[in-house]
Amino acid sequence: MSAEMGSVQIGVVNSRIRQLFQKYYEFRVLKGQLERNNIDLAGQVILDAGCGSGYSTELIAQEFRPKELYAFDIMPQQVRLAQQRGLTAQVFVGDITNIHLDADQIDAVFTFGVFHHVPEWLKAIQETHRVLKPGGVLLGGEINKEKTVGFEWPKFALDLEKAGFSPIESQKIYLGYFTSFVCRK
Repeated sequence: MSAEMGSVQIGVVNSRIRQLFQKYYEFRVLKGQLERNNIDLAGQVILDAGCGSGYSTELIAQEFRPKELYAFDIMPQQVRLAQQRGLTAQVFVGDITNIHLDADQIDAVFTFGVFHHVPEWLKAIQETHRVLKPGGVLLGGEINKEKTVGFEWPKFALDLEKAGFSPIESQKIYLGYFTSFVCRK
């Protein structure tokens, strides 16, 4: 089972400041990584794993105009907020360690600071790998400086490879406290 966040963390994640940073910094970094590696997600099947209030899902919908868009979060109150955005996405309560989607169904999985909240984050990596089509991409950002629930970036990067992902590109962001990453199944 994935861990839930406290009210302070939820407030930060849902804040307008976080949204602006995500839109104008983090998302641009990821788009640059995709462009440099000739990865086009337009019209693809995309999953926003750990979508929170749905702001990242909204950005994904606007930027890539996916053929299908799925989004989930473990917290029902966050899912309700995401559903209220009126997105053309299938938004549901879900757990990243047990994703209720078929294997080889998704072209790209976005995760924004999700894995370090999951005590069984290796299982979560394996689940994202399972739902991705061959050649699909896992991308997002993850904490880099802090050891949280046993999470450390060097081990995370190795476990991505152990789960079957090939790293494409990573870049330190937010003063080195997070790392953005793109890897392929």
